[in-house]
Amino acid sequence: MQVRTIAFYNRPFPCGGAETVTRNLAYFFHARGMRVLIYTSLLQVDLLSKEDRQTFETRVLPDPTDEARERNVEFLKKSLVEEQVDVLIVQCIQGFPFARLRETVRNTRFIFCLHSTPLWEINDWRQRKSYQISNPTFMRRLEFVFLRKPVYRFTNKLKRRYLKLYSSLLSDIDRFVSLCPQYSEQIQNIIFNAPLSDKPGLREECAWKFTDIANPLLPPEEPTVCPKEKIVLFVGRFSHSDKRIDRLLRIWKQVEQKRSDWRLILVGDGIERENLHRLARRLGLQRIEFAGYHQDVAPFYRRASFICLTSSFEGFGMCLVEAQQYGCIPVAFDSYAAVHEIMQEGESGILVPPYDLKRYAEALLAAFDDQDLQERLRRNSYAAAKRYELAAIGEKWLQLFAGL
Repeated sequence: MQVRTIAFYNRPFPCGGAETVTRNLAYFFHARGMRVLIYTSLLQVDLLSKEDRQTFETRVLPDPTDEARERNVEFLKKSLVEEQVDVLIVQCIQGFPFARLRETVRNTRFIFCLHSTPLWEINDWRQRKSYQISNPTFMRRLEFVFLRKPVYRFTNKLKRRYLKLYSSLLSDIDRFVSLCPQYSEQIQNIIFNAPLSDKPGLREECAWKFTDIANPLLPPEEPTVCPKEKIVLFVGRFSHSDKRIDRLLRIWKQVEQKRSDWRLILVGDGIERENLHRLARRLGLQRIEFAGYHQDVAPFYRRASFICLTSSFEGFGMCLVEAQQYGCIPVAFDSYAAVHEIMQEGESGILVPPYDLKRYAEALLAAFDDQDLQERLRRNSYAAAKRYELAAIGEKWLQLFAGL
């Protein structure tokens, strides 16, 4: 298929990991002479750079509450046709109205990208706090804590819900892209082995639609080899269910008591910001800095010796490979399959059994004192990051387009 116009859909844009992927791929496609559009429900205009504005155009849905609202569907039907969009890449929005768009949009190919672990929604709901639900009134929060959350934790209701959603989605898309081979195999086994009586023959109809493409990195900004400071870094969205930054603060409580010359810097923002500030005060943390959101994180990667994730689940962990480009050593819980694509334990990063805070702190402290280990991990990190260079990943997307 010859592709002239490519569109993406991200619910918020441009802040977030999946949004960074969209931006990186937009630069690649634009450099190849393609027109790029980005549809979104929440456009953060002040976060767009001059280069962004020169690279892609944006289109904002009229109703920000739900992509499937009638106004949004009609807007997309009209826009996709008028803009002559050849491919629409939807970034991890399972409820996107693919079936209704197909009623009138004949010349656009639809690609769904899973940017997390298969059925990540189950973990998300089970770990969600009551203030994170929609319209969190006092009565709704009580209902969530004492009725809905126990049902979610101790029954298969969520699994049945999302299996039905994914199986319906499969029939209306042209490709299903996961982040690594393990995720692709896992989601297929989950869907095709489920008792879906209303979808007979689903494996035969849709198995060929699955593929995997890792997230791409922009070329690093020179210099990438810099003197390192005694800094441990976190970069990402401040959210609870997945990121669990509260664990990192509790780990840091153990670390700073023994290494008062090291600092923890957290770069990012999100709904958990105030809770994390309160937790830092309650723990009495002294060697910590909340740096806020920064579009350009390279200056932090250059200075930091380590970057830490303490997530319950991740799709890929873009910050880890971004940090590797600058010799910043990744440390993470061994809590999701794709982390093994990013690093090898003891060679290009440090993996800790989930979710052992004591062993995590011990691993950091041991690495602080082992300069030979740091040099080996740093050297191998530079090499590991090269696998995700934009040119190589972009070519995989062009190959996918050619087969549509």
